[in-house]
Amino acid sequence: MKTVYVVTMWSGGRPAKKWKTEGEPQVLPNGNGVTFTGAGTRLRVTVVGSISVEEFESGKEEIELGISPTAPAPPGADRLY
Repeated sequence: MKTVYVVTMWSGGRPAKKWKTEGEPQVLPNGNGVTFTGAGTRLRVTVVGSISVEEFESGKEEIELGISPTAPAPPGADRLY
């Protein structure tokens, strides 16, 4: 399992923009924002203002369902119907 963080920027009590990052966001020195590397673009992002950070564990669903990305495919999975 891998930890994934979702950073949400809020505006007027509603979510305005969301980012996903694999590394834990770092709080800015002045304490009013965070900086992180976006998972989609691999660019450094700094968000200032009203934000929230949520932590999730990626891969939990696959473990619960018994699906592994490294497991061999079931017999016949390569056949087209």
